[in-house]
Amino acid sequence: MSKDSSSQRRSTTVALSFLVGIAHHVAAFVPNGVQMPPVSCAGKNGRSPTLITNVPDQAVRLTEKQRFMSTEEITLVDVVPMVSGPILEDVDGIGEVLNQENDDSMTAMGTIVPREEVEAFAASSEEIAQQILDTLPTESLTNDIFPQAVMNEEETTPDAPGLRKILKFAVPAIGVWLCSPILSLIDTSSVGLLAGTAQQAALNPAVAVTDYAALLVAFMYTATTNLVATAQEKENNCSEGKPRTTKALITSLQLSGIVGAALGACLIVLTKFLLRAIIGNDSLDPEVLSAATKYVRIRALGMPAAVVIGSAQSASLGLQDIKSPLYVLVAAAVVNFIGDMLFVGSSSPWIGGAAGAAWATVFSQYAALFMFLKWFVSKPCSSKKTLEKMDLSDAILELTGNSAAGASRRKRFRESLKTMASSSSKRSPLFSKKIREEKKESRKAHVFSTRGFLHGRFRKRDLLGLPDKETAAKFWPYVIPVTTTSVGRVSSYVAMSHVVSSALGTVSMAANQVILSLFYCLCPLADSLNLTAQSFVPAIFAKRGQRAGADALKKTAGNFVKAGGLFGTLMVAAVACIPIFSKFLTTDPTVIAQVNAAVPFLAGTFAVHGATCACEGLLLGQKDLGFLGKAYAAFFVGVPFFMLRVKKAALSGLPNVGLSSVWQVFMGYQFVRTILWILRIKQLEAYTEKSVPSVTGAYQ
Repeated sequence: MSKDSSSQRRSTTVALSFLVGIAHHVAAFVPNGVQMPPVSCAGKNGRSPTLITNVPDQAVRLTEKQRFMSTEEITLVDVVPMVSGPILEDVDGIGEVLNQENDDSMTAMGTIVPREEVEAFAASSEEIAQQILDTLPTESLTNDIFPQAVMNEEETTPDAPGLRKILKFAVPAIGVWLCSPILSLIDTSSVGLLAGTAQQAALNPAVAVTDYAALLVAFMYTATTNLVATAQEKENNCSEGKPRTTKALITSLQLSGIVGAALGACLIVLTKFLLRAIIGNDSLDPEVLSAATKYVRIRALGMPAAVVIGSAQSASLGLQDIKSPLYVLVAAAVVNFIGDMLFVGSSSPWIGGAAGAAWATVFSQYAALFMFLKWFVSKPCSSKKTLEKMDLSDAILELTGNSAAGASRRKRFRESLKTMASSSSKRSPLFSKKIREEKKESRKAHVFSTRGFLHGRFRKRDLLGLPDKETAAKFWPYVIPVTTTSVGRVSSYVAMSHVVSSALGTVSMAANQVILSLFYCLCPLADSLNLTAQSFVPAIFAKRGQRAGADALKKTAGNFVKAGGLFGTLMVAAVACIPIFSKFLTTDPTVIAQVNAAVPFLAGTFAVHGATCACEGLLLGQKDLGFLGKAYAAFFVGVPFFMLRVKKAALSGLPNVGLSSVWQVFMGYQFVRTILWILRIKQLEAYTEKSVPSVTGAYQ
């Protein structure tokens, strides 16, 4: 062996030893449990070389070996663990090179290395080992490289819905809100045309009792929308069936059945008491009272279905699926119309007239319940072909090899290449860009549907089961605040109806009925913003502790207020047309005069109604239930107080006191609500801004 050859081998050994030492140093930054694959598939004697599996533990063992082993052993054992030559693999995963001590040299990789160079390598290896120990983290690197708050903020940045997206969701939601007024309108018109005036008059207090009573369980709808929307956001990237969202929906349906049954039982027992409270006096035609009593008690039988439908509808909106409830509710309206045609004209007191309208509504509610459950559990047929499962390694070997098993795969691959080549030659770059844009738009246009959402996880008979206790407990925080809110809202309408009926006379009652009919038809335009806010805000509100989340929440509030202003403008424009179309609502000129006199106050009410509903939805989405409950508790006392002052003034004969005075008080109530809601939103934004620096300061 020549001197040059020996020197070259020693240089090669030095370089290789140095590189392997650096590799060990770099490997120290591999997180615990990560396996570094070997360069080749097999080591000497056909055995796979040892994988670096747990760098911190190996470094500790390296330190222990330094205490008991010689410098030469450290050099060749741990700095060059994969050298050629006899290797014994011990239990700790670090190979050991058999010591071959000579007088002045040692063998490594088939090369004679002088002891002086080995000692130099030993010194450098000790430095490398110490650097490894100094740079090793004391805890798992996956948790310490970056603060968790930073990682979460970068991974999940909430998006604020734009004005166009809000309107795109809110406009179809108008149809959902219009469902109940449409059902009542169908009942009213059918009874008026087929059963006479007395039966139609019975619907006025009866519908008020059933509809106002249904508002007492509105906490179920608010809780369902919030809980489902929040769970859905947390499980956006979950591929295992969204267990939290599923559990929240199933619990809501089961709990709604129990709450609806309790409400129905209360209505049956308290029917006459509630009717007399709405009417305000005992001088009511017995026929009207009897028909109203039958209507309320029959409608009470449908309350379990009504509450479950409301929760299913709220869950769909929480999942941002607006089309599914529309399909079901339109079908329910058709069933209700057919039932009215069949029952209302009957001469039987328990089937015809107002009772027939009640039966039609109950049947439509249970039909809607069945359709909703069928929709949730029936998975749609997929037109997509099932993708072939394959092993990537086998596929590559079949494509690149000459085995008979891969012949068909190679043939298909060649055919696909030919197809791609021919299509690419015919397609211009501009056309290709257009196709890519169309595909991108089609992906954006995909809309989530709740159809089959509970497939395999819920059966129709499970509706009669008991809800999950842990999930049901999450509904409790909504009960008192939302119920207080509903009672406070209802008290204003009840007080208004009471004052008009007891102090202002028949003409004012007729005019007020016309105005209320228009009011209830226009309200859903803005009420849809309330539902829309409850669908979008909870997920963004959950991330308010992040800088991006706080900004998105503020931007969302601004967009909803803009949408409220837009809806308010549309409603004011509609109110301005009332004097033109009022003659189509009544033929009495005195009634028309009172309706037209109240138009300015009605316009003022609707001017802020859009912003009021949008802001209330924002507060509900942020779970600010305590503030809303206290505010409506104050309104429960304040609004009736001012309404009763109008009644007192009217009964005392003061001039210029009439229907316009009642709506003037109601307009003031709307303005106060709007101002309070906006101020509260600004206050919450200030609280959020103060809390964000304390969260981000930990890692700045």
